Amino acid sequence: MKKIVLSLAVIGGLVFTSCKKDAAQENLDNTLDSITNQVEDTLNVVKEEVADTVESLDAKIKEAEAELKNAVTVEEKQAATKKLNEAKAALATLKGEAISTAEEVKQEATNAVNKAGTAAKNTVKNAEKKVEKAKEEVNKEVISSKEDLKEISKKTIQDVKSGKKSIEKVN
Repeated sequence: MKKIVLSLAVIGGLVFTSCKKDAAQENLDNTLDSITNQVEDTLNVVKEEVADTVESLDAKIKEAEAELKNAVTVEEKQAATKKLNEAKAALATLKGEAISTAEEVKQEATNAVNKAGTAAKNTVKNAEKKVEKAKEEVNKEVISSKEDLKEISKKTIQDVKSGKKSIEKVN
């Protein structure tokens, strides 16, 4: 009987821990999905903005190249060269900003994932500690019950012996 109670308590603790781990895993999965979606959305917005701006700058570069090609005077060539250099510089700056933004998004996503992972690990550790504590309490209770049963058994044996002696005296 005691072994059954102890086994049930241990099994209950294991099931509890397993459920906590499953819940923690599910929460982690949901958090990671959320982070992934946010990263994808942010990068899509950046990509659209960059694509629009790149198209605009490409058009300016082509226009400046055409002006440079058609320029006759030194002033026209200087103006077209200046326009071309500005457009190329703006394109280089845009590419740098896009890369920087992507790196920032990556870093923020990595931090969020690490934070979610740590939270999930802590949840599991806390559940395991609670199960261990419950297991210890069950073990103490089983030991106490075992000692109580020994006492009851001793008393019963003494009572039986006393009763046997009383019966022998009567006979």
